Amino acid sequence: MKNLFSLWVLAVAVAGFVGFALLAQSGARAGALGGTAAGCNDLDGDGYGIGCAAGNDCNDRDPAVHPGAVETCNFKDDDCNGLVDEAPDCVAPALDGSPVHVPAGSFLMGSETGATDEKPSHRVTVSAFVLDRYEVTNARYQACLRAGACAAPSLSSSNARAHYFDDPTFADYPVIFVSWKQAQAFCAFAGGRLPTEAEWEHAAAGSEAPRTYPWGESPPDCSKANFAGCVGDTDRVGRRPAGQSPYGAFDMAGNVWEWTADWYDAAYYRASPVQDPTGPSRGTLKVMRGGCWVSGESTLRTTCRKPGLPSSWAPNVGFRCAYPEVRP
Repeated sequence: MKNLFSLWVLAVAVAGFVGFALLAQSGARAGALGGTAAGCNDLDGDGYGIGCAAGNDCNDRDPAVHPGAVETCNFKDDDCNGLVDEAPDCVAPALDGSPVHVPAGSFLMGSETGATDEKPSHRVTVSAFVLDRYEVTNARYQACLRAGACAAPSLSSSNARAHYFDDPTFADYPVIFVSWKQAQAFCAFAGGRLPTEAEWEHAAAGSEAPRTYPWGESPPDCSKANFAGCVGDTDRVGRRPAGQSPYGAFDMAGNVWEWTADWYDAAYYRASPVQDPTGPSRGTLKVMRGGCWVSGESTLRTTCRKPGLPSSWAPNVGFRCAYPEVRP
């Protein structure tokens, strides 16, 4: 009996040792992939991430994007230096500072398959107007600041850049860290105003069959919009012609959320006027549209609405302006 007991003890010890060895081997293998190494949060297994010895990753959704990677022409910041497609053979489209004309038209606003505040879909007619082709840039906002008509953004940095608003490298990137009131003040300085929600959606979706995205029905990718998994920060306006709206406006999906003129009311569509709706007469939140560089696909839809405090500012919020049909 004693011998049998001794053999049983020995078997348990061997099994425990083998189990420990297999566990250690499994842990080593996982650590080599970068996912569970002690203190290293590496989601895509490229060795870079929060707390990783190799350094942080600007895009932990793509193993081909990390510090030291080769920059290619793919609408991404491959090497995590804060710039997109800066390789010599990458050519960004020239910028056209003229606004786009949005003709008068009727369109189906909202979505029966979207969020509750996008329902019910309803037909709206909007008068003709003019809209900025691009989101308002740092350079344009700086001109307003120099003229004494605008207050400086709350921060001069961006999500991944210590210097942004104050760095000429990013002159043609969207201004951020501005409140609704600051956006409104700039538009007045520029001879315009913030677009209404209805104007914004009309400019993004057009008057034909409702478009899920400004470019149509094809799924978003980094050639059409700067959203989650592309840059990890703002990008130069006008870089993505494939993402234009029917009237030629750029970046109406992704890059930065855009302030509109309207107060937010989740139930407003139930009683919205048919002609040129301007939103509720009062409220506590303002409406933003378009999604941003950190957004998932659903918020890039032309019908998506986002409420925000008018006094708030963020690294993923900007704006563009609307003007009378004949610009002053």
